Amino acid sequence: FRGRVRGAVVFDLDEAGGLNVATSLCGPLRAVAVDASLLDKVQAAGLEVLLDVRGRDALWAFETYRVDFARGLLVEQTESKPAFLRDFAVAHHAFTYYNVSLEAYARFATELGPNPLVFGWGGDEHAWVHRVSQSGGAGIAADWSRNLSVVARLPAVLPERPHRHPRPVREGERIVAFVMSDGDNIQWMGGNFATDTGFWASEYRGTFPMTWEMAPVLAEVSPRVLAYFYQTASDTRRAVDDFVAGPSGVGYSYHNYLPDRRAFAETTARYMRMSDLSVVTLLNSSGGMEQSVELLEQPEVLGVLYKDYAPYNAKGGRIFWHNGKPCVSYRYLLWEPKRANSPEGVAAAIAGLPALPATDPDSYALINVHAWSFKDIGGPMAAVKRTIDLLPPKTRVVTVEELVILLRDNFGEPVP
Repeated sequence: FRGRVRGAVVFDLDEAGGLNVATSLCGPLRAVAVDASLLDKVQAAGLEVLLDVRGRDALWAFETYRVDFARGLLVEQTESKPAFLRDFAVAHHAFTYYNVSLEAYARFATELGPNPLVFGWGGDEHAWVHRVSQSGGAGIAADWSRNLSVVARLPAVLPERPHRHPRPVREGERIVAFVMSDGDNIQWMGGNFATDTGFWASEYRGTFPMTWEMAPVLAEVSPRVLAYFYQTASDTRRAVDDFVAGPSGVGYSYHNYLPDRRAFAETTARYMRMSDLSVVTLLNSSGGMEQSVELLEQPEVLGVLYKDYAPYNAKGGRIFWHNGKPCVSYRYLLWEPKRANSPEGVAAAIAGLPALPATDPDSYALINVHAWSFKDIGGPMAAVKRTIDLLPPKTRVVTVEELVILLRDNFGEPVP
């Protein structure tokens, strides 16, 4: 591929901002980024220096070359991670920056928008997602991702997923569903999520119904990874692995701060079609469940799962209905260290619920499984197994899609 490279962009790795300026410009200039310490070797190899960006910052790069950058896409990446996400940024001509002012970010997002997908990470979680949300964007946790420019182009066919209608409810049952958190994290999905025995490689997977948050953008940026999970998912009479779109739709955003929730919902619906997902997670901050309306109005959306930033189950299992579709809030958490969030605490709480699933919606419970808890007992899947073993008789564990269908059949509109 030597013939496709026009030359080099020289930068200083020890200079704040230099690597990101070089990363931003390599795509438009068809160049490779070269630290100044390697300049003699590069020139000896016959690579022409196209641009020297030493002493330049992100604002200079933006103002000088903004017409050459991709629209609807930004990369926010700390320079302490020089080997991650860079190939993706270069391949897509994505403007790359880090640690800029709120005013500078707002300008980047506006002029390179609208509603950008922001790949990478921006430090403090709440502050970063709040800022991205205010621009109408969505954060895609990808700051440790490698080779996205390659895996995006590997051929992959998503297998058809099972969408089964559950059997009708019976009096005396309680209906519960467990959902693994942090499915917005594509670097994890493309990394050790698949091989870690606390997650997809757990010995308990396939022994009970389990729902996994999944990033719908994987259908575009890493389709073979998404296909792998669909191909290896359990699908038996005993257990099904189900999937829901991770927070908060196409990517991580707080709907309370979005300037145009309908545009965000329409983009989410498009990616849900691509990834064959029917239920979406809404992780909100200082907002309300009624902010799920725009998602519920999308024909691709069967229902919405709602969680607050802290705690996830602040709404206590309440259900908001719109056009016969439910937005269901989390009732319980499996999350260390609180006793109430332990397998024993959650199982005891479920035992206190009514068992009238045809007439009382409080007979249903969503349980969020915190992905980073319970390492001492083998990981979160071990915690789910322990909770299920402690559940009272006639507690029925279902997938999220099944739970939403049962709620619609009994309290909303039957699912066709």
